[in-house]
Formats: sequence, C-alpha cells, structure tokens
Amino acid sequence: MGVSVSGEGLGRIAEGIAFLKSHKVRIGIPDGGGGESDGLSNVQLAFILTNGSPVNHNPPRPFLEPALAQPKTQQQIARHMKAAAKAALEGDTGGAMDQMHMAGQAGEDAVKDYMASGAFAPNSGFTINGGWMRNRVSGKPFHADPKGSSKPLIDTSNLQGSITHVVE
Repeated sequence: MGVSVSGEGLGRIAEGIAFLKSHKVRIGIPDGGGGESDGLSNVQLAFILTNGSPVNHNPPRPFLEPALAQPKTQQQIARHMKAAAKAALEGDTGGAMDQMHMAGQAGEDAVKDYMASGAFAPNSGFTINGGWMRNRVSGKPFHADPKGSSKPLIDTSNLQGSITHVVE
C-alpha cells in the first residue's frame, strides 16, 4: 500500500523542507552577550572557563557542551525538533517555529541547571577568601575581593543569565 502525494501536498512538503533547511536553533551566548566581568565579555569569560587558563591557574570547566550532551537533554531537544519537522512538512511553519523555540528553551534550561549543579573543580582558597597578590606582569600588588564560595561558574549569575537560544 502506498501514499500518493501530488500538486498542493507536494508543494507544501517542498516548502516545509526549505523551511527546515533555512532555520537553525542555536543555544549559548550570543556574540556581545551582555555583561562584563573583570573587563571580559560573557563570550570571552565562557571561552576561558571552558578551556581553562594556565596563566591564571584556572582548570577547564566546560559547561555548554556537556550540558547539551546529557541524554535527557538530547531526548527533549530531539522530541521538539521532530515535532518541528512534522509541523513544517504539514505546512505549519508557525508551529514549527514554536517547537524550535521549545527545543532551544530545553537546551537553555539544561545549561543553566548544569552550571548551577555541575561537578566542577572547586575554586581555590585565594578565590574563596580573597587577599593580596602581585600582578605577574607589572609586579604591582592588588587586592582581590573574596568570592566566599567554593562553587565555580556562579558568582554574580551574569554569565548564567546570558545563556539563551535563538532560532535563525
């Protein structure tokens, strides 16, 4: 038993395929993604946190990719993207956009939760307690304020708040 599609139905499917090819869900921090911490943009800060900084003795603390790679997150995103594809192929691009935004929101929420509860290398005693130290380049002393917590990635919540999604 086969299904025959012609005329308007075939055109709707072609439009749906074109829609799906031209739209993407991106999850992360948009370029220029708000706020600054110690003179760094959130994009720069996320890069340093993800890759670490040997100069500053900071270990890598990746958060975006590991959060999105969690099986539960993958299943949620896949479920919404499948629904988006179905809607687009049925000619409902508005419904497809809604589902793509839901997929993005699922990823966004997963990254924020991972940042808040992820098992990262703890902050150093200096980071927690603050104190005086010398700039490695100039040799001038400076005082670092204490963070007061051993939990990395969450200080002002500025970085965490900059995690978002866009449908392009």
